[in-house]
Amino acid sequence: MLRPVYEKSARIYDLLYTGTGIKNYPAEAAELHQIIQEANPPARTLLDVACGTGAHLAELRQWYAVEGSDISPAMLARAAMRLPGVPIHLADMRKLDLGRQFDAVTCLFSSIGYITDPSELLSTVERLAAHVAPGGVLILDGWIRPGEWSDEYRGDPDIASDDEMTVVRLAFSRRFDNVTDLAMHHLVRTGSGIEHFVEDHRLALTSTDDYVSAVENAGLSARVVPNFMPARDRIVGTRST
Repeated sequence: MLRPVYEKSARIYDLLYTGTGIKNYPAEAAELHQIIQEANPPARTLLDVACGTGAHLAELRQWYAVEGSDISPAMLARAAMRLPGVPIHLADMRKLDLGRQFDAVTCLFSSIGYITDPSELLSTVERLAAHVAPGGVLILDGWIRPGEWSDEYRGDPDIASDDEMTVVRLAFSRRFDNVTDLAMHHLVRTGSGIEHFVEDHRLALTSTDDYVSAVENAGLSARVVPNFMPARDRIVGTRST
């Protein structure tokens, strides 16, 4: 069952990802814009599925009329604060139905990995593709390639600070068949003390070929942009005019 997983960490998400240098939203948005323009130069509208706190949308709106959707109320609350006036939708990507199409639809940073039931991958990608207008483009970022996963990997802690808090995150990951389980431990120090909480993230290990097949099954032509992040591939689907 797909469920919100960032309800506790939504308030520290941006600090954690930008303060550590994990994410460079202006650079990522520029790459996305280039892909969209190559596939669909007249593109003017964009939907970001699993938009999180809206950091990509904040950059992409310099080129497009943007909207976002996410399953997490806490993340959408942050997005709404960042993007006043931008339509933000509470929605499960497996059942996404906004009743209209967009020139570009994105599902970034391996969010598709949260679809852990293989039987739901095709139907979920179909829901995303249903929102792609004729001539439009779907950008789908896959989770780690199955052959690249290592149960022995133990990454360093992520640490970030601002004037109000210091955040430390340490992950412990395991694999169960085709699903990776990441227990994310957080320490948040503020002026009132130190808080500890854990969020569990379960993502499916899916081959790039299976992502490509899902995009093509949804009626789009597909190409692969390899290693958009280490050991992860990006699938670009385009709909014929």
